[in-house]
Amino acid sequence: MRRIEYELMRPPDIVKERDRVPLAFVPIGPLEWHGPHLPLGTDGLHAHEVAVEVARRIGGIVLPTYFVGTETVRLNDQQAQGLAVLGFNGTERVVGMDFPEFPVKSLYFEEGVFAVTVREILRLLKADGYKLVVIVNGHGAVNHQRTLRRLAAEESERPTVRVEYTMAFLPGAPPLSDPGHAEKIETSLMMAMRPELVDVASLPPTDVPLRYRDYGVVDGKAFDGNPTPDFTLRREADPRDAAPDLGRKVLNAEVDRLAEIVSAHLRSMGLGNRD
Repeated sequence: MRRIEYELMRPPDIVKERDRVPLAFVPIGPLEWHGPHLPLGTDGLHAHEVAVEVARRIGGIVLPTYFVGTETVRLNDQQAQGLAVLGFNGTERVVGMDFPEFPVKSLYFEEGVFAVTVREILRLLKADGYKLVVIVNGHGAVNHQRTLRRLAAEESERPTVRVEYTMAFLPGAPPLSDPGHAEKIETSLMMAMRPELVDVASLPPTDVPLRYRDYGVVDGKAFDGNPTPDFTLRREADPRDAAPDLGRKVLNAEVDRLAEIVSAHLRSMGLGNRD
């Protein structure tokens, strides 16, 4: 099998692949609380898996996952992503998914430091001759995404060099915009990718409701501003019902979508497989 993981490649292999398709994928996601049942690297692991599968299909190299990301203080209001929709009373100071009682904190970068870190990666790849650099993001925070979109626009040098921002996740079906966090789909994805890292048994029995603030497991409707009356996870989003077959189905759809997007960019730039 053609080796595409950058850190595992020797220089001649890197040069050969770059000459064939001057395309680089940059998977990004923070080390972040994902409930007691998923690893902190879930976002980055997901982004890397999608990037690798796409590169195997259409070409290019995949950098190691950059386990970096940013978050911000949640506002005390009823709006999407606010404290009130997660069942807090408004006196708490909550950054991202770091709820007060959690025993482990996420390793969020300050937004400016995050931007400088990612910009340097993009700069180095462009200097090494890559014409299309694709950021594959696995983290949903609004300010995190905004920063990556801005960097993609600022570091593109059209028409010869492009930096494109993409999400590993499928877009939400309206009226939903947020896929949720550590819930059924994300847990199913990890079961498909790295089942040895998933421990659903660490959650309470299925007859016990999961309060958002107690576990950090949140359905997309809540994040969009429509929580349940008692601020417990909706049953259809319950990670205790997750399954690897569902995860593989979702992952395949994500890979299909991203492969189509990146292939279209390559065609529009006159780039592609040069075998």
